[in-house]
Amino acid sequence: MFLGRKEAKLADKLDKLLAGEIIEMPAGLLEEKLWQVLCKLETNDRQRQAERESVLSLVSDISHQLKTPLAALSLHLELLEDESLTEEERMEFLSECQTQTKKIQWFSDALLKIARLETGLITVDKINADLVKTIKEAISSVKPLAMFKGLTIEEYLPNSLEIAHDPVWTKEALVNIMDNAIKYSTVGDITVTLEKSAIYTRIDISDTGVGIYPDEYAKVFTRFYRARGSDINRTEGTGLGLTIAREILRQQGGNIIVSSEKGKGSVFSIFLQNC
Repeated sequence: MFLGRKEAKLADKLDKLLAGEIIEMPAGLLEEKLWQVLCKLETNDRQRQAERESVLSLVSDISHQLKTPLAALSLHLELLEDESLTEEERMEFLSECQTQTKKIQWFSDALLKIARLETGLITVDKINADLVKTIKEAISSVKPLAMFKGLTIEEYLPNSLEIAHDPVWTKEALVNIMDNAIKYSTVGDITVTLEKSAIYTRIDISDTGVGIYPDEYAKVFTRFYRARGSDINRTEGTGLGLTIAREILRQQGGNIIVSSEKGKGSVFSIFLQNC
């Protein structure tokens, strides 16, 4: 709305009124200004309510994620108080305590990492570097876990491919995605391929795992979400790895999508800009 000099002067008086000064104001303009204030207050109230609900949901999710390892830790600490335990039993319970403590530590570290990425406290800096080298380093990090599960990682990569990316953070994103593929696969291979087009470079990480329902394709990248299925529920995880991976890629101008067939495996496709 365009105001004349007189109306602008009156509007300025109302601004002073809102600042705490007592002045006379024509009813029509006062009504308009108060309506604007009420609308702004209503918008702010909705935003605060959404923020409160988000915080409550986050706290509930964190509580749920910590409940199991904390209960297991508490139980084994109580068992350790039994003086009749053999040395072998005592070492077994101590080992389980260490395992649960590591889970809690990993969970808190991952949660802090997400928070820092989303708030900009950690920056992802792209440099011209060999993407193939980054991928191979990620494969080396997860290969012991794959071998432990009897899986092999097949890679179909060129000798080198230099594009702008953050080698450290991109490696972490790839490790999280590959780790996810290994966790939910029991037989077959994990396949990693690389393809460059005119606009973007695509990395496909394929597995032969339990698969994901189509209505969960977007959900699996949200914080704490774990896909449906008894096989998935029996597999340890927090639902944070893919969230971290997506945020790392997003900050580089990249993207990640998934395609899957329940019971036959999934393909996670990573897209990085060539420039």
